[in-house]
Amino acid sequence: MRNQSNSTTLIAKIKTMLRRCLFVFILVFSALIVTSAQAKVIRFVAEDLPPYHYLNEQGKPDGVLVDIAKELQLHSGLKAKIEILPMARAHHELQTKFDVVMLAWLKTPRREKHFQFLGTMCQSSASLIGLKSNVLQLSQLDDAKRLRTSTIRGYYSEQYLKEAGFSEEHDLVLVSHYKSMWQMLYKGRTDLILTNTRTLKRELDELGLDPQLLEYKLTLHDFPSELHLAANPQFSKLDAQKLKHSLAAIKASGRYDEIVKKWRFIN
Repeated sequence: MRNQSNSTTLIAKIKTMLRRCLFVFILVFSALIVTSAQAKVIRFVAEDLPPYHYLNEQGKPDGVLVDIAKELQLHSGLKAKIEILPMARAHHELQTKFDVVMLAWLKTPRREKHFQFLGTMCQSSASLIGLKSNVLQLSQLDDAKRLRTSTIRGYYSEQYLKEAGFSEEHDLVLVSHYKSMWQMLYKGRTDLILTNTRTLKRELDELGLDPQLLEYKLTLHDFPSELHLAANPQFSKLDAQKLKHSLAAIKASGRYDEIVKKWRFIN
């Protein structure tokens, strides 16, 4: 009888231990699921560049590509948040964080080797622009080397000009934001700016500057024109494919064009 009682007690203890182990396992497994779900939130990052992406009066991300990003999120089923950051920081995040996708990044052969490009978000067009009052005759980029040419630090345009022989010691003036660039041009502190002409009107309207005072001095036909959805090289290949397919799908369905028309944005 005593042996039977001891055996029953032992079995009861084992059952209790198993229940406790199962409880602990469920807690740990649930925590892993929550952690995994949180890790699955991808980050769309972009700079302050209306009408593509910017912070509106309510401090919320807005713009034509922000709306497209929201559509991508819905179609792909991926959880995401959208952040507007200074360009230097957005670039750093893209380079160093595995969960980051840049909403619009100029596609170049060099970048294509090191990042995942998931599809064209929009087109750009680059030109050298100056004041009408500053009469210049430019037939090629080299003609601008005797002048002061400005662009935004960290943009591909900086690399483009430096590879063409421009330098900060002589003829290249780099700024941190498009607002500074336009103010310098209108105040005569620089002769030319290299910029994406698709954003020109919105930028000037925001600053209260008269576009009638400007003229295109030289269009740069060899400057890359495709702004792509771009991901960190370690970004999930499965999620990258979801975004790539979703972008193609919303273009095929006409939803992409609807968003572009809503913003009166000519792509």
